[in-house]
Amino acid sequence: MEQIPFNTLAPVHDASIADALLSVLKDNWFILGSRLAGFESEFADFTGVRHCVGTGNGHDALVLAIRALGLGSGRLSAAVDGTAVHEVLVPANTYVATWLAITNAGCVPVAVEPDPETFNMDTRLIEERITSRTKAILPVHLYGNPCDMGAIMDLARKHNLEVIEDNAQAHGAKIRLADGVARTTGSIGHVNATSFYPTKNLGALGDGGAVTTDDHQAAARIRELRNYGFSSKVQCDQVGINSRLDELQAAVLSVKLKKLASWNEERVWLARLYNEGLKGVGDLELPKATTG
Repeated sequence: MEQIPFNTLAPVHDASIADALLSVLKDNWFILGSRLAGFESEFADFTGVRHCVGTGNGHDALVLAIRALGLGSGRLSAAVDGTAVHEVLVPANTYVATWLAITNAGCVPVAVEPDPETFNMDTRLIEERITSRTKAILPVHLYGNPCDMGAIMDLARKHNLEVIEDNAQAHGAKIRLADGVARTTGSIGHVNATSFYPTKNLGALGDGGAVTTDDHQAAARIRELRNYGFSSKVQCDQVGINSRLDELQAAVLSVKLKKLASWNEERVWLARLYNEGLKGVGDLELPKATTG
């Protein structure tokens, strides 16, 4: 019986990727350079937003997105010792990094159970979890399956909440909103975050992440926060961190981004094959597709 690998990181030996890496080495500029600026512009266009800010990883992208909205204290201790005053609604079914980002930003994660059909945050349960301390909803597009962003945005408007999409597993996925327009995940919330960990459908050759938003002020703040808080070479206006997407990873991602649409089409085709083949197998429950 042929064994199918759980994951493959091909095409890491693609000649175009090797060429991109060599070009960075020849330029001898590795941090906050032209490759990062180029990729940020390309990924913003791909996602359908005005701004993309590269970060060191997806966890930091979430932390900085939360902080850019003025939420949390920026101190893990606040979430741990119970002094945090801001709550963020988050799926009970997600990777631990989503929860850790909330606590590391100094907020309290509040779990919302998943929809048994889609495995994503159940929008029917969100409202009952809202309190006077709730400041944001953080939906996660799990397994490339978009959340019901129309319902989530409606609830956010009703209760004056921010929305931060975790788009780490859904680069390029689309969902059709009430206006009939198909929007790309990572473009709907106020400030959104993603990861380029090597196993993602858009993966780097190491750690990487980004924040996407239409909010000019939030993007400007994140650019400072990711680089220690510097607003200029000699002036530090915020208590920032060191979380910058480097030039090598940005160059790799630029090459891969050009192929992402075709790779996503192949993933959808393969998913349909698995869904058909596994239909009716024992008590196995398969997620319902929500893409539009």
